[in-house]
Amino acid sequence: MAKVINDFKIDLSSMAAAGAVRQFSVIGDSGAIFSLEVKNEDNKYYNFSTNTFTTTYNRLKNKKLVNGVYKGYIDFPAVGDPDQYDIYLFAESMHGTNHATYSEVRFGDGSIDINSSTGSNSNLLKKVIYQYDDVVVTLSAISPESTFQSSGGFVSMSVSSDTATVGRGNTVGKTAFSVAVTAATDKSLQISRQPTIDDLTAYTTMTMGSGVLIKGEDKWGGTARSSGLTVNGAVDESENVTMDADVSATRWQVGDRVTGNTVLDAKTGDDAVTVAAINVGSNAKVFALSEALSINDNETLTFTPAYYHRWSIHSGSSIHTLLPGMRLWTTDSLILENRISDYEDTTTYTTQIHNDDGSIEEVENTVVNVSIPALDPLGYKPTITNGVISKQLGNVTFDNQVKGDFDGVSAKLLAYGSDSIKAIHNTEIKLTDLKVELTGVTTTTTAAVNNSTTIPVAERKGTVVNVSTISGIGIDSSVANPTVASATDEGAGNWTASAAQTLESGVTLTVGGTGKVATITGNIEFVNVDDTSFSLYFDVEKFLTAS
Repeated sequence: MAKVINDFKIDLSSMAAAGAVRQFSVIGDSGAIFSLEVKNEDNKYYNFSTNTFTTTYNRLKNKKLVNGVYKGYIDFPAVGDPDQYDIYLFAESMHGTNHATYSEVRFGDGSIDINSSTGSNSNLLKKVIYQYDDVVVTLSAISPESTFQSSGGFVSMSVSSDTATVGRGNTVGKTAFSVAVTAATDKSLQISRQPTIDDLTAYTTMTMGSGVLIKGEDKWGGTARSSGLTVNGAVDESENVTMDADVSATRWQVGDRVTGNTVLDAKTGDDAVTVAAINVGSNAKVFALSEALSINDNETLTFTPAYYHRWSIHSGSSIHTLLPGMRLWTTDSLILENRISDYEDTTTYTTQIHNDDGSIEEVENTVVNVSIPALDPLGYKPTITNGVISKQLGNVTFDNQVKGDFDGVSAKLLAYGSDSIKAIHNTEIKLTDLKVELTGVTTTTTAAVNNSTTIPVAERKGTVVNVSTISGIGIDSSVANPTVASATDEGAGNWTASAAQTLESGVTLTVGGTGKVATITGNIEFVNVDDTSFSLYFDVEKFLTAS
């Protein structure tokens, strides 16, 4: 009766550029005979005697399982570029040995997952290990409002980032980091609270496809693009309309719904009258309607783009790193706070139940009309690269409607916390000893002060009105340190204190409670890093204030 090789155990996870020594075990019936061959992508073979890869063919040949197991190791070398190792385990049938019955596992794209499959229908069992360049993880800070909207107190802030280099597939213990945030010239910082890991964000980029109308959804219910624009000359059963104003992307675009009189307003849904063309006859004031209508001279029109909860994604994008709850950011404030979310349209109605005692009880019932998942692959197969999903087409749904003319727009999707970061970057992280501190601001008096609230100083930066405190030799703190009551500014000038002071010239004063620089420090741990280089950001809007 043939001997059986039941299992081949070796760590098949991604390997760092520095290489590794990996133990292996061949398990099966005692007396089973096997051979083992390892080849890299450069067609070099592992020599089990010298523990090196060479161009000379070599393998571990005709080894016998003693007490049901054979143990050994493979010394994978350091590399300067990514590598692939194909491992071939042969059951030597000439010596009465077979592999266990084949049990196949497939990836989502239908291809065979050879590392998860077990056994073999032949005398060959194959496995693969991928070796990658080191991963550089950049720790930085971001203000979504200022970065994507160019607004808020953190506009023009500067950030000093930190980096950690991690071998792919490795686990790295506590590594200290420091990220400094410096406010813009006319701003100062305050600490609202101490940061947590849930303030750490990663973002992925998605190119929007086109809006997908959900049954029962009113796509015309969003904010108008423009209103009160006047028709220049009566329109008599015609498609072309001349306006007083020139065409502009901020006024109307092809596909916008047109309303403004009884006939236009009555047409809704798919029957709505829309802008079919602009700049008709090379005239910037003329646009074409989707159907011929009559409109009075001096009629005022409103132009509204379509809005959709559900969107396809561009063929070059993917939904495989997206998660429900991710926050959508683009440069348009109309979709500032949208998040990926399930969509449900329900109808609620009340029925009456007649009880045995003659009483009548009203019961509220809810019927789900439409239910749409946050992320829907639509049956598309994923693209698998080196055993990992690299692309997945499908639809994405948002909690609020997104303006329809965002076809092709590149949007950022932010996710917060360790679970979300793991979904995006396939890496588990831990933070410890996390804190933020303000760098103290000091200055000196440029003249003596005699019982006055006006204090001349060499530098006024880092202060916030009625928040920043002043301390130093001569400051009367019998009740509390006085605050700066004057407008914030930088450079030499006068502070107005909340209480009169008497100070000598040249005295050093320290600003408390505010500053120009906030430094975020802590330790980060990485568990099984399995991605290319990436960045993580502390969202400073969550725990700092800039004013």
